[in-house]
Amino acid sequence: MVVDGAESPWLSQGVDSRMNMNFSLENLSAVWNYYDEQRQVFSWLLRFYDKSSYHHFQESFSHLLWETLHEERWGKGSNVDKQYVEQAYEQDVAMTDEEGEPHHSTLLSPRHTSALSDDEDGDADAVEAQLDPMDEDDDEYNDATDEDDVEAATQADDAPVMPDMGGERNSALAVGYKSDRAFVVRGDKIGVFKHTDDDTLEFSTAINRISTPQGRSFAPKRVMLHDQDTDMVLMDPKNQHALYRMDLEYGKVVEEWHVHDDVPVNNILPSSKYAQMTSEKTFIGTSRNGVFRIDPRLRDQTLVDSQFKLYTTKHDFSAAATDAKGRLAVASNKGDLRLFDQIGKNAKTALPALGDPIIGVDVSADGRWVIATCRTYLLLIDTLINDGRFQGQLGFDRSFPADSRPLPRRLQLRPHHVAYMESEVHFTPAHFNTGSDAETSIVTSTGNYVVSWSFEAVKKGNPYAYVLKRYGGTVVRDDYTYGSDQSIVVAFEDDVQLAKRAQLRKPTRASLAPGTVQARSSTGKPRRLTRA
Repeated sequence: MVVDGAESPWLSQGVDSRMNMNFSLENLSAVWNYYDEQRQVFSWLLRFYDKSSYHHFQESFSHLLWETLHEERWGKGSNVDKQYVEQAYEQDVAMTDEEGEPHHSTLLSPRHTSALSDDEDGDADAVEAQLDPMDEDDDEYNDATDEDDVEAATQADDAPVMPDMGGERNSALAVGYKSDRAFVVRGDKIGVFKHTDDDTLEFSTAINRISTPQGRSFAPKRVMLHDQDTDMVLMDPKNQHALYRMDLEYGKVVEEWHVHDDVPVNNILPSSKYAQMTSEKTFIGTSRNGVFRIDPRLRDQTLVDSQFKLYTTKHDFSAAATDAKGRLAVASNKGDLRLFDQIGKNAKTALPALGDPIIGVDVSADGRWVIATCRTYLLLIDTLINDGRFQGQLGFDRSFPADSRPLPRRLQLRPHHVAYMESEVHFTPAHFNTGSDAETSIVTSTGNYVVSWSFEAVKKGNPYAYVLKRYGGTVVRDDYTYGSDQSIVVAFEDDVQLAKRAQLRKPTRASLAPGTVQARSSTGKPRRLTRA
């Protein structure tokens, strides 16, 4: 993509999803990120003279990005899939507040266009205010000053002392639903942390040298709490055909479960969203192209043959999640998503791939909503069927009409916020809060930042309803404590903390990158806004 100036090109960059492209039909604008050779991050904005120019650019960009990600020509896709992809890149939505009135959150207010576009060295504060007028709104998260944000971003929240467990880094996190424990994996060790009465985390104990019943130590690739939080199921990256049960009372692996001679296990998850709170023995496993139930009580091999769906095509499954009834959403590295009502049968709904690998997926307890995590954005999908013979049912139970697939809502960070963060976006798997009457928020992280969206505001049409906080270390994993939408367990590479959602703030230059004076263009000057 090349942006030409009057005398020479201003910008040239390859089209890819790292651009974090944001479109706004209301303002006929496109805003994105640019990374220079020194890995510095900048934000650019183009405005178009008319709707036809805007739509031509938006359509061309979506086609080229699809071709880049799929490595094939746009014309090879079906008409239904192509329409789905084109609509997914249109981010302009009608935003409403609690009273149902329009909420004017635009990338650039039209009444200020001429003044800003003609003032090359204009005040960066004014530019930012027009790029993100939401930052000026008063709400429950915006009662702190910039100085408060700077202090909050650099101080720890009474973090527990993480013991020296060798030169390894934290790699995985499991938060108890029935217990008040959080488990952090580091190499072949697990740190156990207790949620105290004063709402903090306290180091409890360390489980050292995780090893098989035969005595071979290993560093778990993935862990899952099981059987009322009394057990933990472990995956050994060096043995994909077996799983291991750790008795958490003794802190020791006591059983090895052979799954199948020919089917590797790449992922495990509970039989239903809250199965770990019960004595349910079975759980679900996935391979690159298969979905199956695992029953540890079976002899020889624990894969249940009658509940095993193997695809002849390699779908490259990457993530999966269940709702409270055990309905299953399975995502892939190709970017597609399948919804199953039960294991062993074909998916009821298959949504096309936008192209980016899906690295995480979560489902609301009632199955109505699915949140899928890609590297630079989240996809929120409403599974309710709105028309046709199955109107009112969910895509897990019935198939959507071919011409009425649910349109995913892309949740992204604003490009100028990413520029202040001075690092690429790389989200960790996002989660809904768990255990309450209804999901109210979504949490994820990128780099040093914990980010949370208001689920209610997003459902009303505001994809930028997020708050965040900057920490001193890189976040590895994060998840809500059970029954709360305020307490978030955050595992860093060398630490673990209990974050409070109420302490997260709307993005400002101070909270995103303390010390930043003004927004930069690629020449080091304040942003220049231009029409195309």
